[in-house]
Amino acid sequence: MDSRMLHFWLQPVHYLIRIAHIVSMAMFFGMDMLFDLGILNPRMAPRLAPTAQLMVRPLHITFAIAMVTGVVLFFYDPVHIGSRAYLTPKLLLITLAMFNAMWCHRSVYLSVLRGNPVISLRGRVGASISLCLWTGVMIMSCLNSEGVPKVFLR
Repeated sequence: MDSRMLHFWLQPVHYLIRIAHIVSMAMFFGMDMLFDLGILNPRMAPRLAPTAQLMVRPLHITFAIAMVTGVVLFFYDPVHIGSRAYLTPKLLLITLAMFNAMWCHRSVYLSVLRGNPVISLRGRVGASISLCLWTGVMIMSCLNSEGVPKVFLR
């Protein structure tokens, strides 16, 4: 799994891949949060469909970029990345968030995109779960990228 050839090949552009990953992840997370908060806020229901129609394609594109660049970054140094403590919880939360999106897609998201102003309880539950899961992914990403803080004792 550990390929030195890929590591040396990607080394000159590693920072560009990392920047693309961070920017696409931030854009995806921001759009997803706005969409989920719009579903949870009853006052936003009439304005949610035009906003959702505007965001759906960039949301999918940024998600795809974040996933592809994340896989490339993993294979850049799989032993080092795989040994980090928060990678497994992060991957688990991403998987659960994707299952939640599949669960809500037909019954919630498509009706919102079509302009249905009535959001069901299932829609609110799905949006709440989505917010929690993607926030957890971001927290695990932050914890995964930083080392354990050093405590300086006198």
